[in-house]
Parts: sequence; structure tokens; C-alpha cells
Amino acid sequence: MRTCMGCMRRDAQDAMARIVSGGRGARIDDGARRAPGRGGYLHRRDECLARFERGKEREFRSLRRRVGRAERIALTASIRALLVSRTPLE
Repeated sequence: MRTCMGCMRRDAQDAMARIVSGGRGARIDDGARRAPGRGGYLHRRDECLARFERGKEREFRSLRRRVGRAERIALTASIRALLVSRTPLE
């Protein structure tokens, strides 16, 4: 069980995208949840992504660092792009 950084609700790990904070800043994990660095989780739902984007700049305890607004917007754009690329065509 992990806590979403958008809605602050607990859910299963596989229901969320992992954000990793390392030497290169924050980035989206590769999906295997094995990337080195501190990790935080975010639901893939649009309302959670929007809430994460809009939030005040603050330190995320799970990442042990501040994540600025521009960086949050870039992270959520990456998650949305992954969702679109994984959607099967009918």
C-alpha cells in the first residue's frame, strides 16, 4: 500500500505510477519499480494528476525534496503520454 501524492489516499502500488527522485531530478519510473532513488506514487487518474500539478510547492516526504510547479507539470505530462501510448486502439 502506498499513498498518492495527488489525492493523499492509500492504494496498491500497481494502481499508481512511481516517481523517482535521484541525482537527475524527479522522473517517472520505468514500470518495473526498480529505478534507484527515493520514490513517491501518483494515481494515473486525471483528477489526481491535476491536483498534483496545482498543489503548492512543498517538500514531498516520500521524495525527500521539493518539487516545483514546472517539474510537477512535466511529470504529469509524462504520465499522460504513457497512458495514451498504452491505450489499445479499437
